[in-house]
Amino acid sequence: MDKYSIITLISIIVIIGSVSYGVWGIYSVEQLQLRTPNTEFRYFEMANYETMEMCNPMSFFTSFDALRIEAYYTNDLKGVFEIGSTTINPNTSKVIDIQFSSENFAESQYLFMHMDGQFEDELPIRLDPSKMIMVTNFETKIIGIIPYQSTITQSGLEFTKMMNEDSRCEESD
Repeated sequence: MDKYSIITLISIIVIIGSVSYGVWGIYSVEQLQLRTPNTEFRYFEMANYETMEMCNPMSFFTSFDALRIEAYYTNDLKGVFEIGSTTINPNTSKVIDIQFSSENFAESQYLFMHMDGQFEDELPIRLDPSKMIMVTNFETKIIGIIPYQSTITQSGLEFTKMMNEDSRCEESD
């Protein structure tokens, strides 16, 4: 084998390894499970106590640059939950501090209290729960330089059910 063949082979291995690492990073971010650190999820508590539990069921470290969860009601942004750059160890859960912001904090708390009560059948329906939408957006980078976003759009009830599910990290404990 001449030296050009060896250089070409090494280059191909490096490129395939880099692309595989980037794809694995995207896959592992999409496998993260968001949960409530308490026994039962409540929007009101998440906005006030500003914590969330994240489970990494993968056998490798998972990291992302940002997580942004937007709460909409009738297509109007009511609040944003944000987490900065984070790395989570393999097969573990981690309680993470989040920052909640809203242009009208009292209005978002009123909405969250009503949705919590309606989703738990504790309050009569005063606000249409089908108009609440949660948009979860993970931001990461492929090969450390190419930005990539993974977005999940759910109804408020679907988000509540997801946050109340058991995580795969709890099953392994």
